[in-house]
Amino acid sequence: MNIDDCFLLGKITKPHGYKGDVILYIDADQPELYRELDCIWLEIGGRLVPHFMDETKTHSSSQKLIVHLEGVDDENSAKSLGGSNVFLPTKYLPELGEDQFYLHEVRGWRVSDAESEITVGTITKVLDYAMYPILEVHSDGNEVLVPLPPEIDIRVDRAEQQLFVTIPEGLLDVYLGTSLDSDDANDFQWDGEEQEDAGA
Repeated sequence: MNIDDCFLLGKITKPHGYKGDVILYIDADQPELYRELDCIWLEIGGRLVPHFMDETKTHSSSQKLIVHLEGVDDENSAKSLGGSNVFLPTKYLPELGEDQFYLHEVRGWRVSDAESEITVGTITKVLDYAMYPILEVHSDGNEVLVPLPPEIDIRVDRAEQQLFVTIPEGLLDVYLGTSLDSDDANDFQWDGEEQEDAGA
């Protein structure tokens, strides 16, 4: 299984009890969609390794499941899987509405300003921060960080692999240095504080 054909479902957090059960944290908006899985893929040593699920039990948290994996029958075996990322093939993803998209699918797509429809550049990475995602966009040799707070409008053209985003006023001038002087740059603010490592 190639990791590019999969999406990150969540993580094995820790053992549960002494008989090999583990806690599976599901990082998804609808965790209930993944309660009847037969197999999950764990990232081990840089490779995706399939693990079949013998039994699944509910947890007090809706985002977690208690899982018994085939061949994992004691606490030490369960501990060895702690911290492993869990992946599923993209075919398991629910179908989205017309103007919705998955963060993992837009890498390589173009970003354009929704008002002018001028293309900004190509998405090289999606930085998935807690406050909201940020697109890392390559624009004529420059790196532009485009925030996606919940309140902005986004139009999706899946056929053309393009996002039309309401670009905050002054953002492109800050990054591309086209017409902004130092006073204007000081006036520009994000809705939230930029992460220190956002451009790393």
